[in-house]
Amino acid sequence: MDELRDEYPSGWRIIVQNESVGYILDALMDALPGREFTKSELATEAGVSRQSVYTHLELLRALEVLEPVADSSPQRYRVAADSELLDLLHQVNGFVNGQLSQ
Repeated sequence: MDELRDEYPSGWRIIVQNESVGYILDALMDALPGREFTKSELATEAGVSRQSVYTHLELLRALEVLEPVADSSPQRYRVAADSELLDLLHQVNGFVNGQLSQ
């Protein structure tokens, strides 16, 4: 069953299967919508390697949590103001924190 789950992961597993993606998403949840980062700045903010940001950048863009800033050099990325995933993660965070504080 583990191999099947690895071969056809759920959306949840795609997000949590790599620890650095969780750290990056956590940092993006703390950032204000519209905040801009270079890949290096995002790596520093998230506490992950620059290589991790490079590796997962396409996933983060596909999930619509980051969007490229046009005509920026070095390339900058903006926290998507209307990210449905970040909104959902904030809800999950609030629920978990509420449950654990009881």
